[in-house]
Amino acid sequence: MKKLFYLLPFVFAFACQQNTANQQAADETVAMNPIKDLFEEQIVVKMHLFGTQDEMPDAEMYPYTGKAIEGDALQYLGEGLQPGETGKVYACYHTENNDFYILRVPGKYVSGDLALAKWNPASNKLEKIQDLASIACDEGVCHQQDAWLTDLDDDRTLELVLHSRSTDENGNVTEENFTVLSQTADGKFEKSNEQMAALAVKDRYVLH
Repeated sequence: MKKLFYLLPFVFAFACQQNTANQQAADETVAMNPIKDLFEEQIVVKMHLFGTQDEMPDAEMYPYTGKAIEGDALQYLGEGLQPGETGKVYACYHTENNDFYILRVPGKYVSGDLALAKWNPASNKLEKIQDLASIACDEGVCHQQDAWLTDLDDDRTLELVLHSRSTDENGNVTEENFTVLSQTADGKFEKSNEQMAALAVKDRYVLH
């Protein structure tokens, strides 16, 4: 009986440690849920991201309508992901395989741009890491950028392909850029090396 008596304090101490660890994990989950639960889970192999000029895009025609982030949930949005004069911020997708978040954010005239973000536990916020897609036209002069999240080398790490084009009032191309980016150790993106960039054949990345 004495042995059992001596054992009980250790059992209680272990239980308290477990409860503390479980509570910390629960607190982190609660802190994230107001944002994460708004995003649709998606496993990405190749995703074409493109902007919109519609103030209220039709969900059947545009796959990045998303859910409006409002109220208390706004506190979890970092710089560059806040509502603005041209519209609200919308939660679109959470990429399960690389833990990215895709949001529709205010552009030049409407909430028609797409941005890529990651969750930062230190700041307890979603922080923007890359502008993805946009489109804007003024008096016939247009600039468009589309993006693709894709696994070019089949290593389960997503690369980012950016294709942008500017046209004049007659539809003539005045500027065009094609860039391939690779993930860094901290989950951000930098320009890919030549071998990686060569895997992205430009003709397969057509603007929407």
